[in-house]
Amino acid sequence: MSTVRRKGTQRLLEALGIDELEERAYRHLLAHRAATAEEVAVALSLSPRKARSLLNDIEAKGLASHSPQRPPRYIASSPELAVEALASQRLADIERARSVIPQLKEQAATSAGQEGEQPVELITSRAALGQILSQLRQTVQNEVILFQRAPVLIPQQPYQSQKLVGVHVRSISDAGLLALPGALSRVRMDMEAGEDARVFPSLPVKLFVADRRVGLMPLNADDPASPVMMVRSSSLLDALCALFELTWEQSTPIVFNQSGELTAGERAARLTETAERMIPLLAAGLNDKGIAHEVGISVTTLNRRVAELMKSFGTRTRFQLGWRAALDAFPERTGTE
Repeated sequence: MSTVRRKGTQRLLEALGIDELEERAYRHLLAHRAATAEEVAVALSLSPRKARSLLNDIEAKGLASHSPQRPPRYIASSPELAVEALASQRLADIERARSVIPQLKEQAATSAGQEGEQPVELITSRAALGQILSQLRQTVQNEVILFQRAPVLIPQQPYQSQKLVGVHVRSISDAGLLALPGALSRVRMDMEAGEDARVFPSLPVKLFVADRRVGLMPLNADDPASPVMMVRSSSLLDALCALFELTWEQSTPIVFNQSGELTAGERAARLTETAERMIPLLAAGLNDKGIAHEVGISVTTLNRRVAELMKSFGTRTRFQLGWRAALDAFPERTGTE
């Protein structure tokens, strides 16, 4: 049996401090039950001296033991016991490292002449912002809430490429963002990964909040190079979360049918098929030309249908029309009856 790792295979044991050569040696011992240093040297194309050093290293990590005979034969330890022991040790090391966090925070505050961690910090470096986002994605446990408007705060590799197990993600997109090429496709992929998404006509800010403990908000929502304000647990962060919740209640749920098209869902009794197709497009903020093209009617017909629907639903704006119809179509998703 070959012990060479296949190209592209993820090395999970690397997380336990086992390098590639050590893993190959351990797997060779597992496959052959026991082997001498000379046999391992031949199998891994190493010098006998290098093989002996390698086997001593994996023995020190608990992956093998050797017999008293000469030359000694190295025997693989049980994976269940050896790997579990290494994992437990690594967890203990991590907990010890975490215990120094309060000391480091106190040192940082002292060096800055401050008492305690500041509730607001200005991030001006894009590299620092990327690192903070990465750390938030790795440590978030329960919830992420987002205000999204163009240009987006978070590049196309956030939690979408690293699915957050057990984390509830809710996003509200500015209608202008959804009108950009490819935006609906991105939202659809995010929703397929479990995200709850809604749309609002115009958002005042961009926002990213993790577990309601740390929030990120650019000072200038229209400038992609704008400094970003990092807000920790405080009344200000509470206010930003409250703003999100108020906006969430007034936003229109985004729904796609099985074909991946934006839709109002199952047909309501009082809506025609054309109206069903118009309403989510209106709520998403598409212009008349775009809506008429998608529905397959003229702009003149579109305006007439919109006027009729607004009168029927008792609304004054097109967005209110889309929102009101979505509430009627999906009461179980919007909390209304």
